[in-house]
Amino acid sequence: MNASVIARLLIMMFLQYFVWGIWLPILPLKLSDIGLSANQTALIMTTYGFGSILGPFVLGQLADRYFAAERVVSLAHIIGGLLLIVASGMSQFWPLFLLMFLYCNLYMPTMGLTNAIAFKGLGEGNEKYFAWIRNMGAVGWIVAGLFFAWYLNTFKPTLALEPLRFAGWVSIAYGVYCLFLPHTPPTRVTQAVEASGDLAERASDLSPLKPPVKRSAVAESLELLNNRSFAVLVATAGLIGIMLAFYFGAESLFLKHIGVAENDIGGWMTLGQIVEMIVTLFVPLAITQLGFKTTMIIGAAFWAARFGISILGQPTWLMLATITFHGFCFGFFFVVAFIFVDKAAPADIRSTAQNLLVFVVYGVGTVIGNLIVGPLRTAFGDNWAAIWAGPFVLTTLALLAFAALFRPDEIGETRELSAAVHA
Repeated sequence: MNASVIARLLIMMFLQYFVWGIWLPILPLKLSDIGLSANQTALIMTTYGFGSILGPFVLGQLADRYFAAERVVSLAHIIGGLLLIVASGMSQFWPLFLLMFLYCNLYMPTMGLTNAIAFKGLGEGNEKYFAWIRNMGAVGWIVAGLFFAWYLNTFKPTLALEPLRFAGWVSIAYGVYCLFLPHTPPTRVTQAVEASGDLAERASDLSPLKPPVKRSAVAESLELLNNRSFAVLVATAGLIGIMLAFYFGAESLFLKHIGVAENDIGGWMTLGQIVEMIVTLFVPLAITQLGFKTTMIIGAAFWAARFGISILGQPTWLMLATITFHGFCFGFFFVVAFIFVDKAAPADIRSTAQNLLVFVVYGVGTVIGNLIVGPLRTAFGDNWAAIWAGPFVLTTLALLAFAALFRPDEIGETRELSAAVHA
């Protein structure tokens, strides 16, 4: 592996999550400060979910079929940064909603695309080292939370939505940097594959006289769902994604309720990423020693425990300690899931396949989660035990279903088909 490539990938992942870590953890608080209701706040928080539903397949298709992935990411961040700067000056619901909606449709797809750039830069056979590259995203999030907490306490900016303005300028700078990332052009599809028929029929039908045909990367990535274990992983990730939305939509408000100083909340919420950074270092070892399934079960179990303990509501130190569980879930479940997807998907659709997971976790899961958390906050007010009970039950059920149905050895079927038709 080239040291220069590794260095550029590490910086890429740091900045990718630095931008997001500035505004996401504390945006619900800031929206409340400008007078938006619980339901309006929840609707604005759904925008990064809608961005994961609508944007990834469009930008993923562009990167898989037409343009180099690093150029797609660059343009998305430059335009997105300008939108954030404009949004920071707004105080009414609809202008904020529309601007954040447009921004998130540019930002969220870049999460899957940066994964694809990292896997391409690492090269075939080095996928397990992706966890270490992705770890720098946790570092970026930690630095963003701690730095911005210091920034707020030191400079005391008067702009209520200062997190959006600050993140916008960083996003523009990051977009320029992306032009210097390892070149990741579209993968040429050398043969067409029929959507039906068995492996032997598909392989025998290939002929050197047939011109290359490029099918939709979106359609091909959806065909991966025919693999039962892949479908189970996607469904479980989507359910846990609902709970992830709960965490970001409610945790900062919960911490304020139990007495944590508002300007310090962003810093405290970096505890999850600090643990994630440590846990992710052990992902390659965990996969080797425990396998995909057991590693992801451990990650999901920590997520369920995090909500179960939060039902208690006290003492404060214990509630802060549960934030660390976020790191175990993200490192052992989500990072491992992205590695599984890269191994399952044929080479020419990996960008889109990565964004399929982004779609269900940060898309469908986020929208549903935020549409639930708003009405729950309105209905239960400060009864946080009732608010946290729902995520605890749903996460536990998702964990049990995953343990019963997921069979990682089925991944071989997809890889064998890919080898036969792309040779």
